[in-house]
Formats: sequence, structure tokens, C-alpha cells
Amino acid sequence: MNTEDLSLVQKILKGDEIAFQKLVVKYQRAVYNIAWRMVRNEEDARDLTQEVFIRVFRGLKTFDATRTFSTWLYRIATNLCIDHHRKRRLRTISIDADSPAGDRKEPMALPGKEPRPDRLHEVTTLAETVETYLERLPPIYRLILHLRYREQLTYEEMAEILGTPLGTVKARLHRAHRHLKNLMEKRG
Repeated sequence: MNTEDLSLVQKILKGDEIAFQKLVVKYQRAVYNIAWRMVRNEEDARDLTQEVFIRVFRGLKTFDATRTFSTWLYRIATNLCIDHHRKRRLRTISIDADSPAGDRKEPMALPGKEPRPDRLHEVTTLAETVETYLERLPPIYRLILHLRYREQLTYEEMAEILGTPLGTVKARLHRAHRHLKNLMEKRG
């Protein structure tokens, strides 16, 4: 386990509010990103992020210090988002439908020097295209791709977060890739 996280957890359990604030600041962006990937709504993602940290605070005494804190946290976030999605299932749209206009697109972060405008346009267009196809995937596939490529988690960490066997994680990741590929091939 990350010793910084363990130290913060121990301080929080002793009543140190500043330690909890530090923990929230450290992980709030990652938790928000997981929530947004799952629910595709900024307001809901913010609410879910807040709820995750409330649950973390309330359940911190049950945390097993031999485990990785971030994995425990991401599992809480994932479970909460899945529950949220189940409650709203009746209001979902087909994964084959075009995405509604005005959906939020994540800004591109480009390293180094300013790119040429034509290159920036090309990269932005590609990112928007990929994002459009990602939006058509079922939430579990969006989540598994997010955990693997955005959060750069190992298969084992993903299995623990999702509460599924390692083989299931690998199979879902494979199906997510295949589904995304099929969607993109239909484009051309």
C-alpha cells in the first residue's frame, strides 16, 4: 500500500479532518472521471463523487490496511455508479443511437510546444470520433476501458475494483475492444 495513503487513513481514523481533505484532493479527479465515464452527466458525476467520499469517510474503519487504498476507493466508486445506472436504466438510450448534440467532450491535453492548427484540428477530430464511439458502448465496457487506459490499472486491480474474477475482466476488455472496433468499421 502507498505509505502516504496509509498515513492519511490512520490520521483520519484519529479524527484529523485535514488528512481527509488531503485524501479527497488527491483522488477526487480520478473518482469524478470514473463517475463521468459511467453516467455521462456532469451533475450526476459530481453528486456521485461526493457520495463516494461520504461512503469512504463512513466506511474507513472497515478498510483493510493490507490492501491498496486506491483500489478500495475505485471499487466504491464503481459500485455506486453501477447502482446509479441500474436505478436510471429506464431512462437510457440505445448504444446504437447517435449521441445527442451538446454532450460534453473532454478537452485534449497536448504535451510540449503548441501544435500547428491543422494538427490540432486533426487530433481533436480523432478524439471526438473515438469519444463518440466510446459513448455507444455499454457502461461496463466504457468503465473497463477507462480503468485500463486512463487510470492505467492492472488486470488484477481492475478485478478487485469490479469485484469480478480476473478472467471476467480480461474477457470484458476483449469484448470492449471488439465492440469498439466493430462500431468504427461500420463508420467507413
